[in-house]
Amino acid sequence: FFSQLCAEKMAAGPTMRFEPLGEADLFNKVTATCIGTGRFLRAMLVPALAELGGELIITQTRGSSFPEYMASRLPERTFEVDTVLQDGSVMTSYLPVAACGTLGKPEGRAAFMQLPARLPNLRYVGVGLTEAGIEHNGRSILDLAEFLYACFEVDGTDRHLLSILNTDNLPFNGDAIQQHVRSCDFTQNAPRAQEFEAWLGKRVCFHNTMVDRITSQRTGCPDVPRAEPLPAKALVIEDLRAVLTPQFGSVPGVLVRTQPGQLALDIALKLRIANGIHTAMVYAMALEGLFKTDECIRQEHLLPYLEQLFERDIVHCCTELAMPRLSVTPVFSEWMARIQHPFFGLECFFVCQNASQKMGIRLMPSVFATLASGEEPSDFMIFALAVILRFLTPVGDQSRLSESPPVFVGRLDPGAKSESPDFSYIAGLSVRPGSGTYDFRDADGIVPLLLRPLGRAGGCSTTAATSITGEVLSRLAGFDVRGVPAHARVAERVAALLKRLLGGAGALQVLAHLNPRQPLFLEERQLEEAVKQEVEAAEAVDMHTHLFPASHGEALIDYGIDALLTYHYLVSTYLASSSDTPEDFYSLSRSQQAERIWDGLFVNASPLSEPCRGVLTTLLALGLREEVAARDLGAIRRWYAGQDVVRFNEKMMRLARLRYVVTSYDPFEEDQLDFCLKPSQSPPGYRSALALDKLLEGDWPAVCKALEKAGQPATVHGVKALVAVFIETLSPMFVTAALPEGFSYSRRAGAGSAPEAPGETLLDANLSPEQVLDSVVLPLCTTYSLPLSLRMGTRRAILPALRLAGDGFGPAGLRSLGHLCEAHPMTKFLFSVLSRSDQHEAAILASKFRNLHIWGCWWYCNYPSIVSEVALLRLETLGTNFTYHASSARVHDQLIYKWIHARAMLAKLLVGKYSELMATGWQVSRGDIRRDVQRLLGQAFEEYLAKKL
Repeated sequence: FFSQLCAEKMAAGPTMRFEPLGEADLFNKVTATCIGTGRFLRAMLVPALAELGGELIITQTRGSSFPEYMASRLPERTFEVDTVLQDGSVMTSYLPVAACGTLGKPEGRAAFMQLPARLPNLRYVGVGLTEAGIEHNGRSILDLAEFLYACFEVDGTDRHLLSILNTDNLPFNGDAIQQHVRSCDFTQNAPRAQEFEAWLGKRVCFHNTMVDRITSQRTGCPDVPRAEPLPAKALVIEDLRAVLTPQFGSVPGVLVRTQPGQLALDIALKLRIANGIHTAMVYAMALEGLFKTDECIRQEHLLPYLEQLFERDIVHCCTELAMPRLSVTPVFSEWMARIQHPFFGLECFFVCQNASQKMGIRLMPSVFATLASGEEPSDFMIFALAVILRFLTPVGDQSRLSESPPVFVGRLDPGAKSESPDFSYIAGLSVRPGSGTYDFRDADGIVPLLLRPLGRAGGCSTTAATSITGEVLSRLAGFDVRGVPAHARVAERVAALLKRLLGGAGALQVLAHLNPRQPLFLEERQLEEAVKQEVEAAEAVDMHTHLFPASHGEALIDYGIDALLTYHYLVSTYLASSSDTPEDFYSLSRSQQAERIWDGLFVNASPLSEPCRGVLTTLLALGLREEVAARDLGAIRRWYAGQDVVRFNEKMMRLARLRYVVTSYDPFEEDQLDFCLKPSQSPPGYRSALALDKLLEGDWPAVCKALEKAGQPATVHGVKALVAVFIETLSPMFVTAALPEGFSYSRRAGAGSAPEAPGETLLDANLSPEQVLDSVVLPLCTTYSLPLSLRMGTRRAILPALRLAGDGFGPAGLRSLGHLCEAHPMTKFLFSVLSRSDQHEAAILASKFRNLHIWGCWWYCNYPSIVSEVALLRLETLGTNFTYHASSARVHDQLIYKWIHARAMLAKLLVGKYSELMATGWQVSRGDIRRDVQRLLGQAFEEYLAKKL
């Protein structure tokens, strides 16, 4: 009885019948409703719509599992989406839902059809239709038509045009949905049918879309989507009528195409590159008993094979599609990174479905493009075709041919037998590793039936293989083995490899003989394009920031246009040219300060400085081109006001293409002490460093205040004990500190140890940086095996009235850094220097000590002219054994411009250096470039932390 009562209560609850799940006026904020609750719709379209700032409603078309799940999520009214990062950590996003319900119950359906009258700002209708659901009088088509009719009845001049956005990969799905909505029985029989059809043409835009994000579900919780990291083209929307808001194009993972034919090219690239690469890989893996796609990482020939296939065959699509290589290679580079995700593999056999159809759609266009360019398909393309035919060749007894469609039995490669359990994927698709066999279907079964004679003992002669292969390939559109001599040559080569594969040679054994690891060297004309693509594609590590996750609260997270404009670089520049005194300026509210700077440095002067350009780069990347062009600070603020802090936080990381940032926690800053003593869990994209700036710079009042609050004595022993607590609670990657100008350290280890007199406080002792290092920091680094990162050459408070904007720089004292490395050879040091005049000595010093790593262009050195000079110096001195960039960002938005500008500069520098190499006769491959870029953007840092001294 109790269970029945609970079920009845839930069935009548607000999550079942589209009632607002929050404040009473919530529906006034709703800009989107989604029909469907599929994983991709919730993992891509809903987050994209939420990025635009409005609320949304989600509708389950059948059943009630999602409304029941949302009932369990009240009062937060959010649903979860898990993103599995490359290191295996999971980032969970929480997406707000204004209302939800089900069409599976009459009262829910009635409430849904009444929504348009309650949603004055409705702008987007998301549709989760699969290809099977896009049909004449399909149930979901009728639901959509009825909902749009309800929108038609309440439409007025004060309402937005409606955009229909589907999440299925049927090519030109918007056109198909529009056709079916117009022709369905509901539309044809509506009371005002003619007016409704005219309204559909004028006020509704059925956008064609392309989607691409691999999703599954959280283990043990099918209601939570589990997804790979967001691809660059997770959602491509065709907007030929320009009805979408410009901000849509700045949403990570979303591309908006405004010209005819652009979406068709996106679809062609996805089929030929992403899908083609997948198809070329999975059949060889399945035959070898490698059942998950991520196992390609551990196979030495598979990834080089895919690179050969792309460079020798697939790339010919550039000529056929009239596309620059710059638009093609990034698709390949991203897909290669996606298939190597070690925690998000797909089942190879599942991907192997519909083999002959995939061969014709995904691989044969590259064969034709290669032939059209006057070249022959490479051995690697021939292998890709042959291994598919090998998979489709029935072997042994065939007892299920009478089924419709027929089910065939195939044989795994000889070495693929294992004790792994049998597994069934769907009806007609299963694998039995113990017996080395598998069941499969293929369309109407004609291709496996044609190949069947080759699978019989003694049936695979050269003549038979050539004849049957030609017949099978001729079933694919455009292939004519009898009429086109080039096609006959292709068939003959495929047959020869197929004969080897059926003769007992394993697929990967045959592939190894083709030598896919042979270098693919670049010609000089290809160099600039290749470098730019690899620099843009690489995910970076930002090893020095002051950025906190949104979970730490508004007091610590800083973002938004006012935060950008009142950053200390801009404050000091403004005050230097303004009649405002620092005292008058700082008496203003932050928004008033931002307005003064906007007017003074942007409106009434050209924003030529790097900090000003950085603000503009950021706003452009966020899609605010029109607002910037109008110099409309108010409009920019209104856009920011609609952003959710958590999603904006994640968005910055994606736009900067960062694997993670390292946040400097300074426990001697009053607002950070509690987080250092009892840190909250940070999202996967954030790691920690322990910052001891005030300790090394001798700010003893701040240090003593923290000691008092933590219950520790204000002594050397007390501060050492407290720092040890911070290390144990934060688990930092390293300890970091700013060192004042003129830093001095003796050559003898421990010479600076501070003798502690009984009862002497830190204020009395007034320790030098050397004494703090020897008495506190270095012993703890040794105890906890932590590196020490030093930021050298600070000169605090040149003009105290400017506060943080009043700091400057002086000489770093690099001779003492050498003494430090020599005296502590088992301690790892990282460093950066603040003065340009120290950079040459710093690079030479970094080349001498194996326990020293140089990073970034810190603070006042982070200007393009200096970055260019310093990075070039380091490349010439250290090769790639340094970390090229760290943002030092304090405002989340700064990640965007600091990394956009840094990547552009790195690409320019590397093109020059590789050109010099090529001039010596040294050959450079794309793999060389990728390796070097990854080292410069974080891998060298990680390798340094991991190496043994």
